[in-house]
Amino acid sequence: MALKIFKSGDELFNQGIDLVKRKEYAKARKNFEKTIEKGGSDAELAQIYIALIDICLDNNNPNKYLVLAGHLEKTRIEGFEFGLTDAESAKVAVECRLLAERLATAKMPTNNQAQSEEKGNKFLDLARRYQSQIGNNPIKINELVGLTVNTGLKEALYLQAWGYEALAGGAVLSNPKKAAEFLQNAYNCRRQVGESGEEDLKLVKAYSKSVKCWICGRPSTGEGVHFLAMPSDITPFMRATNDDILQSAPESYTSVYVCRPCYTSISKRSDEIAREYHDVAMREMRAMEARLRAEIQSAIAYSAIRR
Repeated sequence: MALKIFKSGDELFNQGIDLVKRKEYAKARKNFEKTIEKGGSDAELAQIYIALIDICLDNNNPNKYLVLAGHLEKTRIEGFEFGLTDAESAKVAVECRLLAERLATAKMPTNNQAQSEEKGNKFLDLARRYQSQIGNNPIKINELVGLTVNTGLKEALYLQAWGYEALAGGAVLSNPKKAAEFLQNAYNCRRQVGESGEEDLKLVKAYSKSVKCWICGRPSTGEGVHFLAMPSDITPFMRATNDDILQSAPESYTSVYVCRPCYTSISKRSDEIAREYHDVAMREMRAMEARLRAEIQSAIAYSAIRR
């Protein structure tokens, strides 16, 4: 009896399945590629498995999910097993489209208000689609590729939190109180998923706070953005009275509140003065260095003459 040297496409496919269960993805991928080359009966499923393996090896790449979604939307295979997980092709395709968009949205820049608003609104729109298209069902693609498994509703809460935080980042420069409202919504979402939301709540308090600038007397809202606290020595005589609606200093009187225009004016002028002193010092050092070099050269020349 002749020895069977070359494996059939079906044998390679079955071997690939076992390799996937052992999470030897690189080896499994080669088996599935050979299955397709040999035209095995499971070639279509092998193509799906290759796309899944590519995601397992790089599960933060939105394009990988779009490739898998394309295969699942075209296939006649209603369901499949990957590793130890059973999945429905049509549902996983929907999840892949949503997840790809989530990953792409997370990478969007927020360099200005328009970009922040666009990113925030995209997250909120995604949250609505996770609610309507997945609902209280677990997200199967996450389980297939090793991501944290949430239900569609829980994922929507995370997306809402990110969306409101992005909107707050865009609104704070023009409307800090509106930014505080967005962050209050984000805080509520984070509390619903079991997080403390402490950072959001801290910013809610900061952005809601209103004071009067100690220097120019102009009212300002939004601590850390539109006004800052500067260390100061305030004598009892200079402290605010109880009649002041907006305070110009905290209760400790160890600092004063200064609006951003006054603060940056002082800071920039200080930088200019420091730069002037630096330039003068550098010129004097270079002059001193030149004199020292001249004296050294003179001493060397004199020493040579004496010899």
